[in-house]
Amino acid sequence: MSLNIAAQGLITNQAIMGVIGHNIANANTVGYTRQTVSLAAVAGQRVGNGYFGKGVEISGVKRSYDTYLTKQANSTQTVASSDEVRYQKMQQVEALFPLGTGSLGSLLNTALNAWVDVQSSPADSTARQVVIDKADEFAARVRDTYARLEEVNQTARLQSAEVAKSINQYAVQIANLNDKVAIASSTGVPPNDLLDQRDLAVAELNTLVKVNTLPADDGTLSVYVANSQPLVLGNKAASVEVVDDPADPKNRQILNFVQGTSRSKLDPDLVGGGEIKGLQQFINTDLNDAFSQMGRLALAYASEVNVQQSSGLNMQGGAGTNLFTFGNAVNAAGGPAFSYGGVPGGTLIASVSNASLLEADGYEVTMTGAATADVRRLSDGSVVATGQPIATAMAAVGLSLEDSVPASLASGQVFRITPAKNAGSTIATALSQPQEVAAASRIVVTPANANTGSSTIEGAGIRQVTGSIPAPPATVPTFTWTYNAAAGGFDVDSPAAPATLTVGATNYSAPALAPVAYRPGQPMTFTYSDGAVPASTYTYSLTLRGQPANGDQFVLQDQSAPAFVSGVKFNAGNAKAMLDMRDSVLFDGTTTLADGYVAVFSSVASTVNDSKVAAQFSTAQAESAEKQRSSVAGVNMDEEASKLIQYQQGYQAAAKYMSTVQSLFDTLMSAFR
Repeated sequence: MSLNIAAQGLITNQAIMGVIGHNIANANTVGYTRQTVSLAAVAGQRVGNGYFGKGVEISGVKRSYDTYLTKQANSTQTVASSDEVRYQKMQQVEALFPLGTGSLGSLLNTALNAWVDVQSSPADSTARQVVIDKADEFAARVRDTYARLEEVNQTARLQSAEVAKSINQYAVQIANLNDKVAIASSTGVPPNDLLDQRDLAVAELNTLVKVNTLPADDGTLSVYVANSQPLVLGNKAASVEVVDDPADPKNRQILNFVQGTSRSKLDPDLVGGGEIKGLQQFINTDLNDAFSQMGRLALAYASEVNVQQSSGLNMQGGAGTNLFTFGNAVNAAGGPAFSYGGVPGGTLIASVSNASLLEADGYEVTMTGAATADVRRLSDGSVVATGQPIATAMAAVGLSLEDSVPASLASGQVFRITPAKNAGSTIATALSQPQEVAAASRIVVTPANANTGSSTIEGAGIRQVTGSIPAPPATVPTFTWTYNAAAGGFDVDSPAAPATLTVGATNYSAPALAPVAYRPGQPMTFTYSDGAVPASTYTYSLTLRGQPANGDQFVLQDQSAPAFVSGVKFNAGNAKAMLDMRDSVLFDGTTTLADGYVAVFSSVASTVNDSKVAAQFSTAQAESAEKQRSSVAGVNMDEEASKLIQYQQGYQAAAKYMSTVQSLFDTLMSAFR
């Protein structure tokens, strides 16, 4: 029997109970990994015909660490953190777009419906004032919503900068821990508690930005962001920074990797997760979409109303002026316009040429020459124009350039345009007096005395398409419509012989002979262009009910001529045209102006729902992965209590064994006295 065996048994069991106590004490310590003692039998000694053991020894203290489960927990948590912060931000946006009374959609339709009373009583100043007041309420709500969205935007940007700062702090912390681990590991014994601290720092860093790690032979851990950029190498730490995107500084931001004085943009597709990913997705995509959807609604409505207002006559017989102003620039003619941000060395200014072509998407413009460019839609990457003059490309998305392209633009330069995003920030009503409301149509219809059919005149009007309609007292051409029973429509003729006449999809250089199909109760239209460069183009409309007889004629004449000016107070043709806009399809080829807010709300709600589903799924995945990791690395109090009893008994048995050995030794020694 060996006194040394007994002593080793006591020391070993005491050490194991110390490790168990350490586990129990840190059961609720975040990042702590359960430790276990590895035991080994001391090599036996040959005595006579056999080997006799010499006791037990501690071979090491190990962490219950599973590399695969830890990486799985970190990778799922980084996605969950990204999705969760994005969902939280989208909930703030959702609160700004309610449904029902008082919503932006309700105010839009109230503003449109205000023209009903003007149509019924065009000489009523009160009804005209209501039009201005309701338009002002709509504009005020748009500005308020824009301001609230901008507050959310600024908060998200500040939060993004704070996250970047925290990323850098964790990088420094991991680098310092690497230094300590390398020194401690040089003895050949792993520093378990230091490794736990470093793993916790890596896990918390993963909630901010997705990182990949690679262990080195000296015990240090290299940390990479965006798959390949070394955030931490040994005891050296690099950093990241959030900056405005040079291609679109007002609307987007990017994440730069900083190493010394060198800076490089991190590919957003490679920044796989973390709060920084969710925040930048919210800022660069989700929030811009909300801005643009709301801006497109306001811009399309204001543009359409302005065009129709300028196509009518006010109570003094003068041409109507814009009801709304919007955007952040004014073109040379004094009309509303807005500018594209991010143009190097200059500003491009444009006005809306076709509201129905406006999309909420932004576009990326890549210069291919001094004044030519490729234009790509950001939302789906589709190409709008290739190597076309910028003016041509802009026309394809419903815009008209109001100035020349800055000379500083050169081939290869890239910038983004957001046609609708900023329109909502400054939209306001430009009229204050009820007599300024252009309720009267410039066009009156005079039936020929010889007409024999039963048709009645319901309305007629004119609408600017491009350029401008001549201001009174200048007149627009007179057109005579003659019913052609055989063709089922009207032949259009003009004594002025317009330079260009468009009927349907056919262009004519002389008075049109092809009929305009007769549609009872619906506006029948044709478009006239004055042939100038640049051309002024406007659309005439005529609405009849009943059945005209063959040869019946209707003359469409400008009522701003002196003979008709006295009747503008009692004419409501332009007010009717304003009401007809409610059913005009202006959005995405399917949605009417009256339902425009539904498209805005649906877009925001869809994004909220997508972010919610993503957050719920990724959070469930992260919780499952963490549960699996904790089942291996976490401290089970029942298990530790059981082990404590087990090794306590082992300690007591070793003590008893030592007492027995001591007693036998004393007896043996007394036999030789």
